Amino acid sequence: MNRKKVMQFISVIALMLLLAACGNSETSGNNSSSANLSMSLGGTSGTFYIQGSSLAEYVNENSDSLRVIPSTSGGSVENTRLVGSGEAQIGMSFSGDLYNAWQGEDPYENELKDFYELGPAQQISGWNFIVLADSGVDTLEDLVGKTFSPGAPGSGSAAGADLLLKEAGLSDDIKTVYNAWGELPGMLKNGDIQGFNRTGGVPIPVAQEIDVTHPMKILDLKPYMDQTNFLEKYPYFTEFVIPAGSYEGQDSEAVTFGMDVKWVIHKDVPDDAVREFLELSYTEEASSHLDNVYPQHNHRAESIQPVIPLHPVAEEFWTEKGLDLADPLLSK
Repeated sequence: MNRKKVMQFISVIALMLLLAACGNSETSGNNSSSANLSMSLGGTSGTFYIQGSSLAEYVNENSDSLRVIPSTSGGSVENTRLVGSGEAQIGMSFSGDLYNAWQGEDPYENELKDFYELGPAQQISGWNFIVLADSGVDTLEDLVGKTFSPGAPGSGSAAGADLLLKEAGLSDDIKTVYNAWGELPGMLKNGDIQGFNRTGGVPIPVAQEIDVTHPMKILDLKPYMDQTNFLEKYPYFTEFVIPAGSYEGQDSEAVTFGMDVKWVIHKDVPDDAVREFLELSYTEEASSHLDNVYPQHNHRAESIQPVIPLHPVAEEFWTEKGLDLADPLLSK
């Protein structure tokens, strides 16, 4: 072999070693010195995206090794599917969607168990069935023959509203349509729909915006919840109260149902990436950052009630912080 060929051979070997070294520096076993995490959230006007994208911004600004990439989605149901299948690495999901996905119950066709719970994301969000105060709609029966939107297609919000209508025996009598979140307020004010559902706290921003020009109210769902034993059948829901006076047209208290929101992560995300995400996300600095965009976040939680098993790193993290860890509702 002449000198020129020897030098070419040495160059090729050196390049191969360099590439191998670079590969090893990015990932080793279940640990990684750098990681890109796709974060599945919701529509850009929804609370999932507002909070999640802000948290991603905070993490990216304070980490040299994590790059969190927020993305839009249909909401909780789709987020759970995406993270459960590994198409996204991290996301926000309602507790009920975790419960149903883990067991392969509607709207999930198969069990999804390749993901874990990380920790709290948002405080309890209530299901708000919004109607105009002068519409003559005071009960669910008043919506019979009318058009109602349970929410955006693929969202956990819509799935929960559909479930209540089904339990109340009104699914076939109320015309339901599914539209993007940003379209619903205008459709209500224009009379294209007679009501829609949106999850959130009290007050909920989208309802406040409508209330400025078109007084509105939230329907009381307690009679239907009591008649169907709704909270007993679906233990991931809890009672949620909208006080009288919360909106211009809210003359009396409305009782509805709600649940909290969790951060979930796919099982193949490297342990050190999981640890860094947790250590950055659950600090007073991160919480203060989120206060500015969505004060109903739950990053100052004082106890942890998992629906599905916690990621082992998360379990270790919360134990180190001294928080009470309840057993998950479901387990492997």
